[in-house]
Amino acid sequence: MTLIIRKIEHKGAVRIGIFFERNNAIQQQLKGIGATYSKTFQCWYIDYNKAAYQQLKILFPDLQIQQPVAGETSSRDLPPIAQSELQLGLPPLVNNPEPITNKASLAHKLRLELLPPLGKYWVFKIRYVQSVVNQLKLVKGVYWHSTYKVYMANRHPKVKEAVERILEVSNFFPENYLEKEVVFEGKSIVLRPHLENVKWMQVYVPAQLVLLEKIKRISMVRYSKPNACFLLPATPAVVNALVVHFEPHRVVIQSELPQGYVNRRNVVNKKQLDLARTKSHLFSKLPEPAHYFVSNYMDTLMAVNYSVSTIRTYTQQFLQFLRDFEYRDPKDITYKETVRYLASLMERGLSATSGHAMVNALLFYYNQVEQIPGYELKLPRPKKEKKLPTVLTKEECLLLFGVVENPKHKLLLLIGYGAGLRVSEIVNLEWRDILFAEHKIHIRNAKGKKDRMVMLPMRIVRSLEYYKETYQTKKYVFEGQFAGEPYSVRSVQEVMRMALKKTGLEKKATVHSLRHSFATHLLEHGTDIRYIQQILGHSSIKTTTIYTHISASAVNKIISPLDQITEQEYEKKSEDELKPKK
Repeated sequence: MTLIIRKIEHKGAVRIGIFFERNNAIQQQLKGIGATYSKTFQCWYIDYNKAAYQQLKILFPDLQIQQPVAGETSSRDLPPIAQSELQLGLPPLVNNPEPITNKASLAHKLRLELLPPLGKYWVFKIRYVQSVVNQLKLVKGVYWHSTYKVYMANRHPKVKEAVERILEVSNFFPENYLEKEVVFEGKSIVLRPHLENVKWMQVYVPAQLVLLEKIKRISMVRYSKPNACFLLPATPAVVNALVVHFEPHRVVIQSELPQGYVNRRNVVNKKQLDLARTKSHLFSKLPEPAHYFVSNYMDTLMAVNYSVSTIRTYTQQFLQFLRDFEYRDPKDITYKETVRYLASLMERGLSATSGHAMVNALLFYYNQVEQIPGYELKLPRPKKEKKLPTVLTKEECLLLFGVVENPKHKLLLLIGYGAGLRVSEIVNLEWRDILFAEHKIHIRNAKGKKDRMVMLPMRIVRSLEYYKETYQTKKYVFEGQFAGEPYSVRSVQEVMRMALKKTGLEKKATVHSLRHSFATHLLEHGTDIRYIQQILGHSSIKTTTIYTHISASAVNKIISPLDQITEQEYEKKSEDELKPKK
């Protein structure tokens, strides 16, 4: 395989960037000479000196030095590494003169660029220079936007003064401190039909950060890389939402949709959207040789009605398998090669859970997709680590709920603990599932596509009724940013993380730890384990029996043999001391 190198600047220093298609053998060789992987540049790099370059040439004689791309203006790109070692800029062995420094302005060195403001922020872009970045981090009101790779600064006079002093510029930011909306006169958002699926429409947004950020806030939106546009359901409600969102910016909504294309029947449900996003995300990373195998694989998974999370996990594992075998036809990969591959994964420190996922993904492919008559693939199952789940005590649970002030956030955690719900069950809870009269909660289509009934804790009934009157949500109990959409799983996890941080507890607990705590506390109160199994929705009693290992009451009743023999010795000594001395 041919490696491409080019000069890059990374972490405040010049480096030799090494670019190549993923290859484990090459990665190991590069690690041997001290190379490091850069997520920023998505390449490996070493120090920019002659010794490092010579090591590279010894390992990879066919190195290719990359030339600049025509018209490329990215801040990452530096002058290309030249074809000769002298042009490469490496210092000669003797008589190395002092380098000639170019005393250009700091703004020129940083390639400082001001972008259109976003809400209450000024937006600017600079090249990475560690000393400058460290100073910007200390300014209150300056933030790094990881998605767009830009800095955002509060539109405040003190922030303007501090940032301009660091960047060594004057009057860089305008004095539009309190403007609420940015006006884009003459700009328009174009709506066009989506040929692949008529339920969707293509939305072309001008390349302005404010507008791009705002389109992402609309429910059901997703981005199509092949068409370089956003996709939204072709419904009247969505078109009206676009008009309302962009009217303050004076952006015109220009429709090129045929008559009758927009229809209220084009509403996309959540599972359909999740599947579309998963498929789009996975296929965006695929080279052409893998499209056929992965497409067949995902079609079969969807045909047997697997959940979105299972489809995502299985497909990612199968894709990893194809990638490591350089996209060979899986039918041509022998049994011994597959076993050797699984062994290499374990050697690299892959967890047993991931190993099982890989085995399941491969078995599904050969058994369900290929359906080879008489073909049987017996793969060794890696032994799974038996780890005990994190459990909070009752006192810790009370402390956790006590530090949460937001009533919505507190109710999220209370219902998760009080009914032993998974985080996905919390966010998908609907008002029709809350049976106030029966004091029960109907959990629909949970893990394994099973329904079950759980208790509705008496202590939160009044809180739920008050919450319903206050928030007036229609379908979902806990709505997200947009009406009619459920609260996101990530938001619930963030609520739990912040609450745990406020308590000062050192346990690494998650939302799922509340479910573990619920089951453990039930067991400690003497609840039959069969009932706990039904409440939690476990298919096998083996899954529920893990809580017998962490039940405090059960552990406290068991006395260590050491305590028993020392206690006996202590009692014997006490008796001897009480006996009258002769």
